[in-house]
Amino acid sequence: MVRIDDLENTVRELYTSKNPNRADWADWLYREHVFTVVDYAGVLAQRFNANVEYARAGAMLHDIADAMMSRFAEGHEEESLSIARRLLEECGYTTEEIALIVDDAIKYHSCHDGNVPNSLEGKVLAAADSLAHLKTNFYELASSALKDEMSPEQLKDWVLKKLNRDFNNKILFDEIKREVQPDYERLKYHYSH
Repeated sequence: MVRIDDLENTVRELYTSKNPNRADWADWLYREHVFTVVDYAGVLAQRFNANVEYARAGAMLHDIADAMMSRFAEGHEEESLSIARRLLEECGYTTEEIALIVDDAIKYHSCHDGNVPNSLEGKVLAAADSLAHLKTNFYELASSALKDEMSPEQLKDWVLKKLNRDFNNKILFDEIKREVQPDYERLKYHYSH
């Protein structure tokens, strides 16, 4: 497990270097989101017999560009994939492992436009990211961080669309969907009213 430990140290260093181009909420994302996703990914990978190391690596890197730029900056997704690929190479992952982690799990973890991961590890990452949104104060903090960038109506629309995608598109395991449905319903009610 040396390479996953090296990867974790590298990710921590990248976030704690406090790049001046990153968003104000990057500290919260690092402290409260990234490693929450890693923890959920590890648990879900064990539960569904996925490769725990690959699921955790993808979770650490799923939005790694947040350490360097705003989530809403042009090219954020491409930058995340590029950084993830480079960090995995530096930590000794093979071309095949990188393809699974980056080109499937990370690339499709957001499940936009019906694009979902093919690998079990990718499905675990998508669900872990969703759980980290639905079971923490992610939406509260995101709403607070974005209130100056969006009108109240735009913010409400953004939250409700993201909530819907988190629950309906990203949780690709029926039993997990049943378990988290009360959290989803509570958040949906809160942000609808």
